[in-house]
Amino acid sequence: MVSSPQKTIVVGILLCGLVWIRPSVAEEIGGTMAPDRTNKKTDIYAGVYVLGSSPKNKNLVVGGDEIPQTTVGSGMGAGIKAGLYPSFTNRVVGIEAEIFGHGGDVTAPRTTVSGGTRFANANLITFNTMANLVMRYPGEILQPYIGAGWGLSSGFLTDIDIQRGTDRLTGTGSTTTVAYQFLGGLRANLTKNVFLFGEYRYFAAKYRWDSEGSGPDTKLDFRTQYITGGVGLSF
Repeated sequence: MVSSPQKTIVVGILLCGLVWIRPSVAEEIGGTMAPDRTNKKTDIYAGVYVLGSSPKNKNLVVGGDEIPQTTVGSGMGAGIKAGLYPSFTNRVVGIEAEIFGHGGDVTAPRTTVSGGTRFANANLITFNTMANLVMRYPGEILQPYIGAGWGLSSGFLTDIDIQRGTDRLTGTGSTTTVAYQFLGGLRANLTKNVFLFGEYRYFAAKYRWDSEGSGPDTKLDFRTQYITGGVGLSF
């Protein structure tokens, strides 16, 4: 079940992107297929997309102690991006910037270890701002590409209920950290200005939520795979 904060992020990003892109798509959708792009000096583009996440399970670490059997749940999200392939790279190497986010959860069953009872239950929302270096094959219709990116990732824990022995953590927490990703995708040009695209990504960030007062810190080594799909405009 997707929580209310997660729905707000997904719907907000989608609406911003769709409001911006809708008029141009309507004008271009009746254009000719597979137009000639050889006269373009620089390929500038923007797009909006949805994504699904499939995280790798990593144990929460509270005050240096792991919470056994932590499960990081999958989730849905959305994003927007813009970039360019300049003429001096023959429109083969480009750069892009993007913003995307998604929701999920972090849970662990109640267990008893030497340090006492441990369990975890919280909602996890991520919001990421990335800059990517991409390289593509500049085909006329199909353009496969690969890339790597670096940026900042904000992780929000809400509805926290985490126990480590005598420590009980509740409420909400937020943190921002450095993140990186690797990606591969395929762009399909529909008209002179409209294209579809899909991507696979591997994304990583290490979150650390500082506790207020003298309570223990909470850490999560976040790793996930993304599958994305969207529509864009080339200018």
